[in-house]
Amino acid sequence: MKTTKFFASAFLGLALLASCSDDDDGSGTQPVEEEEAITRLILTFTNDDETDTVILTWNDANLDEVIDAGEQTVVGEFDADEVYDAEIQLFNMDEDFLAEDILADQAGIDAHFFVYSTDLDFTMVRADDDNLRGDGNRLGVKTVWTAGPNDETGTITIQLFHESPSVSDDGGFGSATGTDTDIDITFNVEID
Repeated sequence: MKTTKFFASAFLGLALLASCSDDDDGSGTQPVEEEEAITRLILTFTNDDETDTVILTWNDANLDEVIDAGEQTVVGEFDADEVYDAEIQLFNMDEDFLAEDILADQAGIDAHFFVYSTDLDFTMVRADDDNLRGDGNRLGVKTVWTAGPNDETGTITIQLFHESPSVSDDGGFGSATGTDTDIDITFNVEID
């Protein structure tokens, strides 16, 4: 009788242990991790002789992933007929989102593309040292902007497309198809 109870208890214990395994369904796939949010953008323009800097910043202070009034700042004005090197930075809280989630490997670079637009008299090219995507287009992290000769007020828009069906860096500013954007923000700026 004791032997029967022992085997029954042992069998019950094994059954309980087997039912408490991890939640691996055996398929080898892991749950998809939610995309991290971009909470801060900084686009810094510096002219050739480094005497003039313009900084466009968005800081999602309330972390709602919405561009609210008061979260954007523009420091400085563009000088007419000046050439500016520009570089964009993206953050998720204190994490360097650009370095860790986009530039960390070629797959991250190939899955993203920056598109810029403006209603001001600017020309723009993607810098020679900008990251090159697998399709031959430059990502748009590093750019070179030339301001026109006239004083004017207008806007600069920055969009970061994610897994766009097609992209092109022709004309510098870039174009992309699709609607999945990680960033779509417009700043009011001045050429003086």
